[in-house]
Amino acid sequence: MPRSYRAAYSEQASTAHADASAARRGATAYVGLLPATRGAPSALCVVTDDRPGLLATISAALVLHGVDVMDAEAHTRRTSGGTREAVDLFWVRRATPSRRDEPLTEADVAEVQSTLVGLLDGSLDSETARPPDVAPATGPIETNVRFVESDDGALSVLEIETDDRSGLLLALSRALFQQRVQIEQSEVKTQGARVRDRFHIVELDGSPISDERRLKIQVAVLGAVDPTTS
Repeated sequence: MPRSYRAAYSEQASTAHADASAARRGATAYVGLLPATRGAPSALCVVTDDRPGLLATISAALVLHGVDVMDAEAHTRRTSGGTREAVDLFWVRRATPSRRDEPLTEADVAEVQSTLVGLLDGSLDSETARPPDVAPATGPIETNVRFVESDDGALSVLEIETDDRSGLLLALSRALFQQRVQIEQSEVKTQGARVRDRFHIVELDGSPISDERRLKIQVAVLGAVDPTTS
């Protein structure tokens, strides 16, 4: 796992994530419950092979089952077999306002996993199972989309600040997938009614995002998050 991951998690938390990875046992994907933290009723660990559009696919599976993402972190690790495995963490709540404090059950998680596997292996038609778009805002939206310097000084981190709405992570990750970029790492943070998301992105071949591409990506993301601007 990357240095940023090792610095952020205790040995106990890292062990729980490693247990989730081991529980996959070669399956297409594994979704496991973690101890609830960060003020969220439930926490999930999703383990599967990394691929373009993965975050959008996971987000779609969650939205289809009425699950909102409050915080999220996406990490990848190199397995002993040389493949890139995603270990993505989600702090979630139910989308239905009257049930938001109700934790997810093992049965809920099993349904999310079944849908995710179906979307990944093609047994579930992605168009038939297409989730709704981001929920409309109830008032004016203040959205900022910009590239900022990463730790190595490269402008490869896309930062989005906007109002929190159901389905927002799906809209963001879907827009990035449509722009054919690869998400190497992401952090999703909800603070009250505002969301601050950071995506470390590169081109599909691993090359940096060019100046021209940055502008196109910013416009596409802004249009997905705040359709009133497009």
